[in-house]
Amino acid sequence: MSELIVCTTCQDGRGQALLELVENEALARDCPVPVRGTACMGGCSQGCTAALQGAGKHSYLFGGLTVEEGAAADLLEVALQHRAAGDGRLEWAARPERLKSGLLARLPPLVTA
Repeated sequence: MSELIVCTTCQDGRGQALLELVENEALARDCPVPVRGTACMGGCSQGCTAALQGAGKHSYLFGGLTVEEGAAADLLEVALQHRAAGDGRLEWAARPERLKSGLLARLPPLVTA
C-alpha cells in the first residue's frame, strides 16, 4: 500500500490548495491511493512539497510543486506508480515531466527486525 501526503502549510496556503486539488482529482478518478495532508514536512524553502510512502517501500519527498492544472493528476500518477512497484522505486523516465525534477529525498524502506 502507498500513501500520498501533501504539506498543508507550504507557501502561505498554497499547500492547502494543492491538497484540495489532489483530493478532488483522487475522488473524481476513484484513486486507490490514500491522500492526506500534514503540517510542515520541512521543505519550506522548496515550495509546495508532497511525499510518497508505504510499508516496505522507498519513500519520496518532492518539492517545488505548484498549484496549477495538471499538478494533481501528475501526483496521482506517480502515486499509482509507487503503489504498483513492489519496493516503491520510481523510474525517472516513467515519472510525469514535472516530477522528474524537484526530488528532495528518496529514503530506503524501513528495516524491521
